[in-house]
Amino acid sequence: MDEGFTETVIIRGEECLYNPKTGIAMIQCEKCGHINHVEIEVVDGEARFYGFSCENCGTFNSAD
Repeated sequence: MDEGFTETVIIRGEECLYNPKTGIAMIQCEKCGHINHVEIEVVDGEARFYGFSCENCGTFNSAD
């Protein structure tokens, strides 16, 4: 496990490792499955992110 990823959050129905100090979650790309480090925010216990491009395949992963 990556150091600092001490919590989990639910993103798109999947449990993702989360570093509460940096606000970074490890989210899997919808297309290739690569784990990306994505900045998120947690509002009222719900994890939110605004989409990201996979660092491996370049696919844009939307928030919905």
